[in-house]
Amino acid sequence: MFPWTIHPKNIDKGCSKPVTLAAPHSEEQLNKIFDCFDSNGDGHLSWEELKSAYNILGMSFPGLRALKALRVADENRDGYISQKEFIKLTRKNPRK
Repeated sequence: MFPWTIHPKNIDKGCSKPVTLAAPHSEEQLNKIFDCFDSNGDGHLSWEELKSAYNILGMSFPGLRALKALRVADENRDGYISQKEFIKLTRKNPRK
């Protein structure tokens, strides 16, 4: 289950404007969400950033969810989720 496609929430984690998380998203909206979660601005989401994102979204077991997201989305196995991988992840049907 990927919360940014399921649970509508507002976040304001250092972003200039809160991002509304409700499906479906345009690529521009997904890029804004990615930028909010990418706290160090390096263009990749680390396990720590993913865990923080799940925490912000109020999800249980944020560390485990972050690991699952990395396993599913990290196509090149570098230990991070790129913006391209993030967009693919959010487009996946979580029930498949």
